[in-house]
Amino acid sequence: MNKEKLQEFQALLKKEKIDAALLINTTIKDPNVFYWTGLELEYSFLMIPKDKEPIFLVSALEYQRAKKYSQIQNVKEYKKPLEEIAKMLGKNKTVAINNSRITLALFKGLKKHFKNAKYKDAESLMRKIRITKTKEEISALQEAAKIADQIFKDLCQELKTNRAAYKTEKDIAEFIEQRVRNYNTIPSFETIVASGKNAAMPHYMPQQIPLQRGFCVLDFGVKYKNYISDISRTIFFGIPTREEKTAYKKVYDANARGIAATKIGKKASDIDKISRKEFNYPHSLGHGIGVEVHEAPNISPKSKDKIEENMCFTIEPGMYIPNKLGIRIEDDLWITKSGPILLTKSTKELLCFE
Repeated sequence: MNKEKLQEFQALLKKEKIDAALLINTTIKDPNVFYWTGLELEYSFLMIPKDKEPIFLVSALEYQRAKKYSQIQNVKEYKKPLEEIAKMLGKNKTVAINNSRITLALFKGLKKHFKNAKYKDAESLMRKIRITKTKEEISALQEAAKIADQIFKDLCQELKTNRAAYKTEKDIAEFIEQRVRNYNTIPSFETIVASGKNAAMPHYMPQQIPLQRGFCVLDFGVKYKNYISDISRTIFFGIPTREEKTAYKKVYDANARGIAATKIGKKASDIDKISRKEFNYPHSLGHGIGVEVHEAPNISPKSKDKIEENMCFTIEPGMYIPNKLGIRIEDDLWITKSGPILLTKSTKELLCFE
């Protein structure tokens, strides 16, 4: 657990006059519980008082695992968790809870056991905490990006020297996922390999079908110490026409404009607008990265976020022409006082394979 972030969060609780935050996992997992504990355990309860050490309450089934692997040191096995938490907390308290993860039945249980408690939203507070990263978090994001870069390099070398072995989209996806395992990591999300007309679908899943002539969008990432990378590169099978090269250049330039426009204090919506100068696309320019693939800040036309030092997020413009082509170039950025630093360093030159 990051003590720097814990102190920041507890200071925020005091400022908002909140006695404790109570983050609950049911069968619905809250990434904020994972952020603090490093574990995804069903029916677990994380209480963070404003001025004491956090307490992680887990079932008997999960106690040994939590005791061994939790980033929270104070782990307790519960029998009647709401009663036990109510006793720890006391009466007439203000509690921040993870509203969107709690069922109606569970909330009724909270009201029954937490007499006269007032409730506030913990998720908006956690967003403020997680939107910027510590040195340790950035280091993990850097390593995750470094591994993703190496996998892309490995793939391109393989396609250059052993192209005949890769006949389908699934073949390429399996190569990427095997390399992920070889580097002792796991995928951040399901790998996208979309060739030819399929590349026009931003969230396409690779199929056991022949690779098509044209652009092929690769979108993948890895987890390192619970922090993710998310990279997209577009390669080409065959020889691109002048029109196809022009289309690629437009996406390349949109990516470059978005990165160049990223400065501390700038509105995220303005960065998105600058990237879209030459063409529009059906998704946000980017999103925050951390323990989740998509988290704050939001780099989109309607975003209310402003760029701050030590934010980490993606810049990923894309061009999608149905039944024709798709192109996406995505980088992971770390925002510093002197400007954005690319965490993903893979070439963005259009690489072509016969």
